[in-house]
Amino acid sequence: MIPVVLETFTFLDRNANRDVALAWKDSIGKPLAVKVVPCEARDLDQSWAYFQRRDLYKLSGVDATSFAIMKRAGIRVAFSFDHHFAMAGFRMVG
Repeated sequence: MIPVVLETFTFLDRNANRDVALAWKDSIGKPLAVKVVPCEARDLDQSWAYFQRRDLYKLSGVDATSFAIMKRAGIRVAFSFDHHFAMAGFRMVG
C-alpha cells in the first residue's frame, strides 16, 4: 500500500522528525516488519465506490484506495486513528 507508506512517512516527518521518519522507512524493508501490498489499477477503480457513500464524509483518496486494497487482500484490521476505517467496515486498533 504505497500511499499508506508515503502518508506514514509524512506523518512521522511532521510529528516526530526526519530521522525518525527515515528510520521507519528503512525498517519496513526488513523481513517480518511489514508487508507492503502494492496498489493495482483495479484498486483505484474500486476506490471510487467509497465516494458514493454519504456516511464517508470528507474521505481522502488515500483512504478510499486503502479500503479497496485491504478488501482485495483480505485485511480486516487497520492500525489507524481515522474513523473512516471503522465506518468502512474494518476493525481498528490504535
